[in-house]
Amino acid sequence: MTNVAAPLLAGFSIATVGVVSADGDKFRWPGAVLLCLTSAAFMFVSCLQLGFHARRHLYSWADITAWWAEDEVHDRLVLLREEQHADFQLWVRWRRRAHAAYSAGMVMLWAGVALALVPPVRSALAADQLRWAAVAVAVAGAVLEAVWTAYTPVRRWIRRRQALAGGAHE
Repeated sequence: MTNVAAPLLAGFSIATVGVVSADGDKFRWPGAVLLCLTSAAFMFVSCLQLGFHARRHLYSWADITAWWAEDEVHDRLVLLREEQHADFQLWVRWRRRAHAAYSAGMVMLWAGVALALVPPVRSALAADQLRWAAVAVAVAGAVLEAVWTAYTPVRRWIRRRQALAGGAHE
Protein backbone atom coordinates (compact mmCIF):
# COMPACT_ATOMS: atom_id res chain seq x y z
CA MET A 1 0.00 0.00 0.00
CA THR A 2 2.59 2.59 1.06
CA ASN A 3 5.52 1.34 -1.02
CA VAL A 4 3.99 0.87 -4.46
CA ALA A 5 0.27 1.51 -4.77
CA ALA A 6 -0.02 4.90 -3.07
CA PRO A 7 2.89 6.54 -4.92
CA LEU A 8 1.71 5.11 -8.25
CA LEU A 9 -1.87 6.28 -7.72
CA ALA A 10 -0.69 9.70 -6.48
CA GLY A 11 1.27 10.12 -9.70
CA PHE A 12 -1.71 9.04 -11.76
CA SER A 13 -3.98 11.47 -9.92
CA ILE A 14 -1.55 14.37 -10.38
CA ALA A 15 -1.09 13.57 -14.09
CA THR A 16 -4.85 13.48 -14.57
CA VAL A 17 -5.15 16.85 -12.82
CA GLY A 18 -2.80 18.19 -15.48
CA VAL A 19 -4.93 16.75 -18.29
CA VAL A 20 -8.18 18.13 -16.88
CA SER A 21 -6.56 21.52 -16.22
CA ALA A 22 -5.37 21.75 -19.83
CA ASP A 23 -8.64 20.60 -21.39
CA GLY A 24 -11.27 21.69 -18.88
CA ASP A 25 -13.72 22.60 -21.63
CA LYS A 26 -14.03 18.91 -22.54
CA PHE A 27 -15.46 17.99 -19.12
CA ARG A 28 -18.91 18.77 -17.80
CA TRP A 29 -17.69 19.69 -14.31
CA PRO A 30 -13.92 20.28 -14.49
CA GLY A 31 -13.79 21.97 -11.08
CA ALA A 32 -15.35 18.98 -9.33
CA VAL A 33 -13.05 16.59 -11.20
CA LEU A 34 -10.02 18.63 -10.17
CA LEU A 35 -11.17 18.77 -6.56
CA CYS A 36 -11.65 15.00 -6.36
CA LEU A 37 -8.39 14.15 -8.11
CA THR A 38 -6.38 16.68 -6.10
CA SER A 39 -7.92 15.28 -2.91
CA ALA A 40 -7.01 11.77 -4.07
CA ALA A 41 -3.40 12.81 -4.73
CA PHE A 42 -3.22 14.46 -1.31
CA MET A 43 -4.58 11.33 0.39
CA PHE A 44 -2.16 9.03 -1.46
CA VAL A 45 0.84 11.22 -0.57
CA SER A 46 -0.44 11.35 3.03
CA CYS A 47 -0.65 7.56 3.01
CA LEU A 48 2.95 7.40 1.90
CA GLN A 49 4.08 9.79 4.65
CA LEU A 50 2.03 8.02 7.32
CA GLY A 51 3.47 4.70 6.19
CA PHE A 52 7.02 6.04 6.50
CA HIS A 53 6.21 7.29 9.98
CA ALA A 54 4.64 3.96 10.96
CA ARG A 55 7.58 1.92 9.69
CA ARG A 56 10.02 3.47 12.13
CA HIS A 57 8.04 1.92 14.99
CA LEU A 58 8.12 -1.64 13.63
CA TYR A 59 11.10 -3.81 14.51
CA SER A 60 11.73 -7.32 15.75
CA TRP A 61 13.44 -8.75 18.80
CA ALA A 62 16.23 -9.82 16.44
CA ASP A 63 16.70 -6.15 15.54
CA ILE A 64 16.98 -5.23 19.22
CA THR A 65 19.59 -7.90 19.87
CA ALA A 66 21.53 -6.69 16.83
CA TRP A 67 21.45 -3.09 18.11
CA TRP A 68 22.50 -3.87 21.70
CA ALA A 69 25.31 -5.96 23.15
CA GLU A 70 24.20 -9.21 24.78
CA ASP A 71 24.91 -8.01 28.34
CA GLU A 72 23.09 -4.72 27.65
CA VAL A 73 20.03 -6.63 26.41
CA HIS A 74 20.13 -8.79 29.54
CA ASP A 75 20.43 -5.71 31.81
CA ARG A 76 17.60 -3.85 30.03
CA LEU A 77 15.37 -6.80 29.10
CA VAL A 78 12.16 -5.51 30.69
CA LEU A 79 12.68 -1.94 29.47
CA LEU A 80 13.48 -3.06 25.91
CA ARG A 81 10.40 -5.30 25.76
CA GLU A 82 8.20 -2.46 27.08
CA GLU A 83 9.64 -0.05 24.52
CA GLN A 84 9.13 -2.56 21.71
CA HIS A 85 5.52 -3.13 22.81
CA ALA A 86 4.87 0.64 22.99
CA ASP A 87 6.43 1.14 19.55
CA PHE A 88 4.35 -1.70 18.13
CA GLN A 89 1.19 0.02 19.39
CA LEU A 90 2.34 3.23 17.71
CA TRP A 91 2.96 1.27 14.50
CA VAL A 92 -0.60 -0.09 14.64
CA ARG A 93 -2.04 3.42 15.03
CA TRP A 94 0.05 4.97 12.24
CA ARG A 95 -0.64 1.99 9.95
CA ARG A 96 -4.39 2.46 10.50
CA ARG A 97 -4.06 6.12 9.61
CA ALA A 98 -2.11 5.22 6.48
CA HIS A 99 -4.81 2.72 5.53
CA ALA A 100 -7.54 5.32 6.11
CA ALA A 101 -5.69 7.84 3.92
CA TYR A 102 -5.23 5.22 1.20
CA SER A 103 -8.90 4.25 1.29
CA ALA A 104 -10.02 7.88 1.22
CA GLY A 105 -7.70 8.42 -1.73
CA MET A 106 -9.27 5.47 -3.54
CA VAL A 107 -12.80 6.79 -2.93
CA MET A 108 -11.80 10.25 -4.18
CA LEU A 109 -10.01 8.77 -7.19
CA TRP A 110 -13.08 6.78 -8.21
CA ALA A 111 -15.27 9.85 -7.65
CA GLY A 112 -12.93 11.92 -9.81
CA VAL A 113 -12.94 9.28 -12.54
CA ALA A 114 -16.74 9.14 -12.41
CA LEU A 115 -17.01 12.93 -12.75
CA ALA A 116 -14.46 12.98 -15.57
CA LEU A 117 -16.49 10.38 -17.49
CA VAL A 118 -19.74 12.35 -17.40
CA PRO A 119 -20.44 13.51 -20.98
CA PRO A 120 -19.80 17.25 -21.40
CA VAL A 121 -23.27 17.92 -22.84
CA ARG A 122 -26.57 16.13 -22.65
CA SER A 123 -27.29 13.95 -25.66
CA ALA A 124 -28.85 10.64 -26.57
CA LEU A 125 -25.89 9.34 -28.53
CA ALA A 126 -25.02 5.69 -28.00
CA ALA A 127 -21.47 6.68 -27.05
CA ASP A 128 -22.86 8.85 -24.27
CA GLN A 129 -24.97 5.93 -23.07
CA LEU A 130 -21.78 3.92 -22.71
CA ARG A 131 -20.10 6.80 -20.91
CA TRP A 132 -22.96 6.85 -18.41
CA ALA A 133 -22.45 3.12 -17.92
CA ALA A 134 -18.76 3.82 -17.24
CA VAL A 135 -19.80 6.50 -14.73
CA ALA A 136 -21.94 3.91 -12.97
CA VAL A 137 -18.98 1.51 -12.78
CA ALA A 138 -16.74 4.23 -11.31
CA VAL A 139 -19.41 5.25 -8.78
CA ALA A 140 -19.78 1.58 -7.83
CA GLY A 141 -16.01 1.46 -7.33
CA ALA A 142 -16.17 4.45 -4.97
CA VAL A 143 -19.08 3.00 -3.01
CA LEU A 144 -17.54 -0.47 -2.77
CA GLU A 145 -14.23 0.99 -1.59
CA ALA A 146 -16.02 3.04 1.09
CA VAL A 147 -18.05 0.04 2.27
CA TRP A 148 -15.01 -2.28 2.18
CA THR A 149 -13.00 0.21 4.22
CA ALA A 150 -15.72 0.86 6.79
CA TYR A 151 -16.84 -2.76 7.22
CA THR A 152 -14.11 -4.04 9.56
CA PRO A 153 -13.97 -1.00 11.87
CA VAL A 154 -17.76 -0.83 12.10
CA ARG A 155 -18.00 -4.57 12.77
CA ARG A 156 -15.30 -4.25 15.45
CA TRP A 157 -17.15 -1.30 17.02
CA ILE A 158 -20.45 -3.23 17.07
CA ARG A 159 -18.79 -6.24 18.67
CA ARG A 160 -17.21 -4.07 21.35
CA ARG A 161 -20.55 -2.42 22.08
CA GLN A 162 -22.23 -5.82 22.30
CA ALA A 163 -19.50 -7.12 24.59
CA LEU A 164 -19.82 -4.08 26.84
CA ALA A 165 -23.60 -4.39 26.92
CA GLY A 166 -23.34 -8.13 27.67
CA GLY A 167 -20.73 -7.55 30.36
CA ALA A 168 -22.90 -4.93 32.07
CA HIS A 169 -25.74 -7.44 32.56
CA GLU A 170 -23.60 -10.03 34.27
